[in-house]
Amino acid sequence: MRIKKGIGIAVIVLTAVIMCLIGFTKISKAKKEFAEAEAALPESAISAYFGHIKDKDFDGIYEDSMVVSPHINSKADYIAKLEEIYKGVNTSDIEYTGLDNTDGSKDYKLYYNKQFLATLKLIKASDGKWMASTVFSGDQDYVIEVPVGLKITANGVEVGSEYLLEENTAASNFSGLRDQSQAPRVDVYELSNLLGEPVIEVAGESGYGTLTDVLTGHILVGKTATDSSLAQTMIDDAIICAKFPAQEASLGQVAAVSITASDWYSRVSGVQNQWFTAHGTSSFSNQNAFNIIQQSEDSMVGFVTFDYYASNGEVSRTWNGGYQMTFLNVGGTWKIAGMAINNEMNPNKVTPLQD
Repeated sequence: MRIKKGIGIAVIVLTAVIMCLIGFTKISKAKKEFAEAEAALPESAISAYFGHIKDKDFDGIYEDSMVVSPHINSKADYIAKLEEIYKGVNTSDIEYTGLDNTDGSKDYKLYYNKQFLATLKLIKASDGKWMASTVFSGDQDYVIEVPVGLKITANGVEVGSEYLLEENTAASNFSGLRDQSQAPRVDVYELSNLLGEPVIEVAGESGYGTLTDVLTGHILVGKTATDSSLAQTMIDDAIICAKFPAQEASLGQVAAVSITASDWYSRVSGVQNQWFTAHGTSSFSNQNAFNIIQQSEDSMVGFVTFDYYASNGEVSRTWNGGYQMTFLNVGGTWKIAGMAINNEMNPNKVTPLQD
């Protein structure tokens, strides 16, 4: 049978197209298989990691780090550390050595100009691909005291029982009370090796705040006080305490606003105030109570600042005061259970010039 020339050419062209499509499919499949095989190699994760560094895609590295080696560092602290390490580094010149871990993960030590840069941890994800993350070990530890039973997050990450240091113990800012049964009860957590201070929140709850204790450095958690009368109580009692060393208030007045069975009162009652120069003029200004939290309904802790001016006609001076004050409600009256002086928190505090 004779085939017309035009039909013959069409058949040839169609056959060629089909063969090309088959060839393209085979090539595409081969490329896909090669990409999948490459992704299954640890080196692919390192290459991807270096790509993130080169493109300054630090967000991507942080997100991967939460999968590879979950941690409690904030995104800002983590990225700041990455930027510090890789500043001025040419990723093409980074060298690395690997180590297999017993859990199937791998650690790679990165070097630049023969100097150690960082450690990468690699894990194989559920899809068979490798992921890399920078492993940081900070030098800062934090203790958090939380009202009993509340769960917290640090930088948005849930803090589990593995971080629990103590359960149902007296809050440390009430440690000076002779009768510890009056102190609010807290659960104590410890977060170690962080790059910076964590942001602490109560999981699933609103209206809570934190205060960093000026004596212990512990982060105290409590309900944020919204009652203005509590702030005024703090200010009024702070002024009484400030007047005592200046011989403007008696020890009896201090005792009236304090829990006398406490280390705080033992210390203040032993203060010698004869040294203070007699003066005819004095005044308080810029009084402020802030960052007040309640670790229980019958307790509160917060900061108070004030400026105190005194003059005897010849010499005058202004003191910029700052207190951390802890209170307990005893029989319906707020009493000072503890106090720490920290004048540096006063915004009017003048720092002496350094030579």
